[in-house]
Amino acid sequence: MTLEDSRAPVSANPAPRDTRVPLRGIYIGVDATNPTLILRIRSFLRAGVDLTAFTFRRHKFNTAFQPDWKNIPLGTTVDRNYLYRLPVLARALWTMLRHAPRLRAADFIYARNLDLVLLGSLVRSFTRSRAKLVYEVEDVQEIFFKKTATGALFRWLERWVLNRIDLLVVLSPGFLHGYFEPAQRYAGPCFVLENKLQLGDLPDAPTPKGDVWKAVSDRWVIGWFGTLRCPKSLRILEDIATALGPKVEIHTRGYPTETGLDAFLRIVERHPNWRHDGEYTIPDDLEEMYGRVHFSWCLDFLDEHGNSPLLLACRMYQGGFYGAVPLVVAGSEMDRWLAAAGVGHAFGAPHAWSIVDFLRTVTPEDYRAERTQIMRRRRDLFLEDGRETMALLQTIRDL
Repeated sequence: MTLEDSRAPVSANPAPRDTRVPLRGIYIGVDATNPTLILRIRSFLRAGVDLTAFTFRRHKFNTAFQPDWKNIPLGTTVDRNYLYRLPVLARALWTMLRHAPRLRAADFIYARNLDLVLLGSLVRSFTRSRAKLVYEVEDVQEIFFKKTATGALFRWLERWVLNRIDLLVVLSPGFLHGYFEPAQRYAGPCFVLENKLQLGDLPDAPTPKGDVWKAVSDRWVIGWFGTLRCPKSLRILEDIATALGPKVEIHTRGYPTETGLDAFLRIVERHPNWRHDGEYTIPDDLEEMYGRVHFSWCLDFLDEHGNSPLLLACRMYQGGFYGAVPLVVAGSEMDRWLAAAGVGHAFGAPHAWSIVDFLRTVTPEDYRAERTQIMRRRRDLFLEDGRETMALLQTIRDL
């Protein structure tokens, strides 16, 4: 399809490498320690972009990480506190304006989240840069769905931004048909860039670390990995752990942002069949993590009536690539995606008991057959090997 057909997303079909002068890009990032931000920047660098990043930091996880790209720090910020961010954003604006020549030389400015694309729009105007402005949406935050004065203000601000960007990039088509088209009436250029697994320099051939699950025959192991931000998932997993006892093991890794680590560990300690192994590195630790579990927990209820049913979670791709069978909410965007692929399992309410019934009836033979099918198709379904990034960059060139 073409950009003129602006109501539909631009396809991420394989694009030939462009041999012209490399694109010069500015990336504005919300957290330099965030694994998906790191992978996005590195994918641009591997594609040949001459990139400079302006990034904030958040003290959640991976705090020792130091950027290995051209990076200009913008200060420290926090989750879901827009009022606190205002003075930080004002200082960031001043920092970026001190690099006006770099901004004027850029071909594109790439920003995640509303506050950062607002920042990108301001610095583009103040420096008179002709760079294309790209707005990437990883999640549609809860405030944008609220029927309140504050929600209306945020939607108005975003509409103001949407009228000034050159390209909208979403990580799930659900964000288009579930929010941007009905709520914002957006009909401009857009691109769906699924947040598939990127391996970087790691080999993609399976190793014995991915087969540990085969030796676990007395219980089903469910892995919930990543930013552990969903309190309802926590309660449902508690119910499953209690109902099935030694017939199930809950394995978690990552940082619990909503409960805090101490409260989370108190919950884990109540259940002898729950194991928490702390933080991890992407993609280095993924095969070991998913190789010892049978199922990947991809249910999400954090914004149950907004973002959650629309997203395509990173853990779906990460676990799927290493063979873990994804479990999702029935009727969600992930359910639609997996149904089209013919893998995974979706569950309706009451979710805990639906999953308990499933785990009591699924056979080892059925499970092995499904995992074999996933491993056979894992590259096509779950891996970003650079083609989608090249297609995105070609789209930016063609704007």
